Amino acid sequence: MAKPTFTVQQYPWLIKYFASRNPIHLLVMVLPLLVYLLKTSVAGALPLQTWFLMLGLGVFWWTFLEYAIHRWAYHSKYPFKWMHALMGSFHLYHHMDMSDRRVYNAGFLMVYFIAPVVMAPMWFVTGSFAMTTAFGLGILGAYYAYEWVHYLLHYKIYDRGYLGWIQRYHFYHHERRPDKNFGNSNALWDLLLGTHDPAHREFRVSAKAETTMISKHGARV
Repeated sequence: MAKPTFTVQQYPWLIKYFASRNPIHLLVMVLPLLVYLLKTSVAGALPLQTWFLMLGLGVFWWTFLEYAIHRWAYHSKYPFKWMHALMGSFHLYHHMDMSDRRVYNAGFLMVYFIAPVVMAPMWFVTGSFAMTTAFGLGILGAYYAYEWVHYLLHYKIYDRGYLGWIQRYHFYHHERRPDKNFGNSNALWDLLLGTHDPAHREFRVSAKAETTMISKHGARV
């Protein structure tokens, strides 16, 4: 019997902690963090314009993190097999089997582990806990929107609008160029860092990929 390729296949119990099958399940698990960030940022009595500035910076910071994590954490060529198995355990497994809905979204432990790390730059720059938590609230809000986008892209086929565009963008990465188009909700950093492939505009999701959609028979909308 062949040895499992990814850690998630060898230790499926990890899915309970590091993956979610839908964004609602994820929200229930990270709601305490969301409430904490909201409460502490408001309690810091920041001027309203500063609070919104930190929130906006958090959203913008997430757009880069989304790109960076996808490109350099999930798609790097690691020198050791154990590193490849660990870092690609969920994401590259998702590339291999898009029909496994258990790994469509990240799990709560992933969020709690990463949150302090991605919020740290604002703390080092400002030394303000209130500004850092408002910044973190922006990150978490943008991150949760991203999780919804990814879930919807695997829900059914969209022919128009934002979801139609970003779905072609995302599945072009899945099916044609895993070294291009790393943005899952936007193309900004692909454009800025040279990994944007405009060929996605003419791309259409394959019939094979369509069969993996959550909705029955991959119905179009």
